[in-house]
Amino acid sequence: MSQKGVSFVAYFLIIFVSIAWDAIAQTSQELYTRGMQAARRGEYPKALQDLHRAIDLHPDFAKAHAGLGTIYLQLGNFPASEEALTRALNIAPDLMQAESNLALLYANTERFDDAIRVYQNLIQKHPDSLQIWLGIASAYQKADRFEEAIEAYHESLKRSRNQTAVMTNLASCYEAVKQQEKAIQYYKAALAQEPNLPMANGNLGAIYQNQGELDKALPLLEKAIRYDPQFTAARYCLGLVLTKKRDFQRAAVEYQHVIAQQNDHVGAYYNLAQALFRLKKPEEGKRAMEIYRRLNAIAQEIDDRERATLIEPNNPLKQYQLGLVYAKYGKIDDGISAFQAALELDANAHYAMNALARLYMLQGVRLQDAIAHAEKAFRLTQAPRYLQTLALTYFQAGKREDALKAIQTAIEMEPENEAFRQTLAKMKEANEKTK
Repeated sequence: MSQKGVSFVAYFLIIFVSIAWDAIAQTSQELYTRGMQAARRGEYPKALQDLHRAIDLHPDFAKAHAGLGTIYLQLGNFPASEEALTRALNIAPDLMQAESNLALLYANTERFDDAIRVYQNLIQKHPDSLQIWLGIASAYQKADRFEEAIEAYHESLKRSRNQTAVMTNLASCYEAVKQQEKAIQYYKAALAQEPNLPMANGNLGAIYQNQGELDKALPLLEKAIRYDPQFTAARYCLGLVLTKKRDFQRAAVEYQHVIAQQNDHVGAYYNLAQALFRLKKPEEGKRAMEIYRRLNAIAQEIDDRERATLIEPNNPLKQYQLGLVYAKYGKIDDGISAFQAALELDANAHYAMNALARLYMLQGVRLQDAIAHAEKAFRLTQAPRYLQTLALTYFQAGKREDALKAIQTAIEMEPENEAFRQTLAKMKEANEKTK
């Protein structure tokens, strides 16, 4: 077991300050400097204002564009960040601040191949930069390219030995490639420097639990959740250790905590049921077991669809079917990703366009994209149900006349469809309430 994701490593956003400028650029430079100082203080509106003013005075001021991209990246506005960083690199292709932050943006938006490509280019130019090695190591790890991540983390340690987060990430990569002794070595090295690290304690405890060394596992897992009560995987492993030690009362409490943090945790319900039966609480145990059976059936259905995409990775229909299952069980973000994957494989997969539009509409996000997808889906295949999606999306976006026209056309195409008539009735009712 390893905690999902990678342990936090501080990536420094590189800022270079020039000391020479001409008379006009002086004001731009001052605005840039003030803006970046404001950003360091967390005064982001002021920072953005100063940087935009600097660019107004000096449109080709690459560092100001890079500064904007840096701030937007910190704020999580990835489209604006990418636009600004790309603009900076068009002006100054070797601007390290812009290039390193663009790589980080790609990693944060799960475009790992792009992130790795940019980091590799940066390593060629700056082979001794610790931050760049950390960046590419993290990108490799998130992309499940663990052997390459291991090499990059070792390069990071060559440049700075006292990095507990790097040791922890390195250990989790060794776990992923089934080199448990190496994993143990680096978890211990991290804990020698920082004994209270939740991830290192939890993951090392999980290794010992899997190896049956319960007395070693127990204090590590307890410490992990003491310092990170939301470390669900460590709590679950602690429950397993307590179960094996026949401390069913404490085990049941830990499984209940796991369920409170992750209410679809199949294993927690199963083991909770077993603990409750041992505690002579049959009715509570039966309820937990019934929930386990329902969740296990759902997990099996999802697993079957996921395996189908692994067997046929280039089949857009398999991605679409996976998206439908995700959406069925409320895993909306996963459903959106699956439909997007289908469209990457087939840009004219009208069924995926329609499904993606519906999810966007139901979530109330990216409504213009939803409209575009629904319109294109209907153009490709004149399916009345696609018109219903388009009508609902128009309505959500405030285009009520267009919505009524679309659903009325759907009814004309398929007069017996009761769902279309109900949609029309609800739209008219909503219109009446707003008059």
